[in-house]
Amino acid sequence: SDQVILLKQEKVPCLASPSASLALDPQDPFRLQTKPHGHGDVHLLLHSSGTLKKWKAQGRKWVCFFQDTNALVFRAFPAALGVSASSGFQVNSLAVPRRPQEAIGAIALLTHAKSGASMTLNVEYNQLDPLLRESFNEDGDVEDEETGFSPFPGNINQLVLELD
Repeated sequence: SDQVILLKQEKVPCLASPSASLALDPQDPFRLQTKPHGHGDVHLLLHSSGTLKKWKAQGRKWVCFFQDTNALVFRAFPAALGVSASSGFQVNSLAVPRRPQEAIGAIALLTHAKSGASMTLNVEYNQLDPLLRESFNEDGDVEDEETGFSPFPGNINQLVLELD
């Protein structure tokens, strides 16, 4: 009974357009359409439910998130966990080579033009090319001449997090 934990994910309003207008229920124009929060909510849910605190008290040191239907990731998780531990990474994300314009989010290092602050994060595939054209390369998401792949690897939503 302590090996299976069920947590209820709340719903959030749906967006109807890129300008973030809210989607109305077609049956009731005074009601918003809602959907499950998605991948990003699981981290907050694990924290707010006390699950992470419980796991840490049990002596667990790492959490591996298997977030999409990709059974092959179980072959990669042991290596990712080993690299994370030996390199002192608190967070690690598995990625795969991706072709330019491929419909998969991309891992990218973004740097703020004014402050110089930077972060590595997922950029959704439909936002990557316009972002690159505006700020990095006027040709957008293009292949590396040596590999044929985009220089921005594909995000497969597999995370390794240290509980410390």
